[in-house]
Amino acid sequence: MIITHDNFYMPQLDRTRTIRVLLPKNYDNQKSFPVLYMQDGQNLFDPETSFSGDWKIPHTMETLVAKKQAIIVGIDNGGDVRMNEYAPFSHGKDGGGEGDKYVRFIIETLKPFIDSEYRTMPDRDTTGIAGSSLGGLIAFYAGVKYGSVFGKVGVLSPALWFNPKVLDLVNPSLEFKSKFYVLASKTESRMMEKTLENVYWAFKNGGFSDENFRVTVRDRGKHNEIFWSREFKKMYEFIFC
Repeated sequence: MIITHDNFYMPQLDRTRTIRVLLPKNYDNQKSFPVLYMQDGQNLFDPETSFSGDWKIPHTMETLVAKKQAIIVGIDNGGDVRMNEYAPFSHGKDGGGEGDKYVRFIIETLKPFIDSEYRTMPDRDTTGIAGSSLGGLIAFYAGVKYGSVFGKVGVLSPALWFNPKVLDLVNPSLEFKSKFYVLASKTESRMMEKTLENVYWAFKNGGFSDENFRVTVRDRGKHNEIFWSREFKKMYEFIFC
């Protein structure tokens, strides 16, 4: 079941957004569930609302056994403000710089609402954040800076070129080191393989244990929903199962 909350107010950014909540198939029979917050909510559940095909997440979640189920919260992107919200640092005329306010919206406003409205498991070990492209960039940032909230992080095809200094936030002094799954394809862009190599060494040099992160580079795959829908289950199972 998908429940939609329209015109959900974002006080940190003074704008509204549609929130889409996918409930597990066994929601009525189980007490509480982990939660995964995802970006670009229009593209996750329904081909009619997607940009270029959806991630087919309802079908994927149906294939998981009951004990692996979670509530998926899709946050629609803001269209022309997407780059601003999904980038913590400015990228000149291209925008950016509202990412921290956006993440604080999730933490301070959306998460308390979801935890009160639905039967959730609210602890960091049962709370995740994920996204692709710029959505992957902001998920990466949230998982590093706010690891006390997001213990599980899924990052597909991250647009780290837009804010490369997010990698500088990964360091041994981090109090909370979340579980990360980072994946992309060599054929997405000329620099993607090198970017993921930098991600790998950021985690290694930042004191993350080998079992707590996975960085994978596929030989083939385009920067689109078809690729991400194919990889979603592997990402989900690594961070939550």
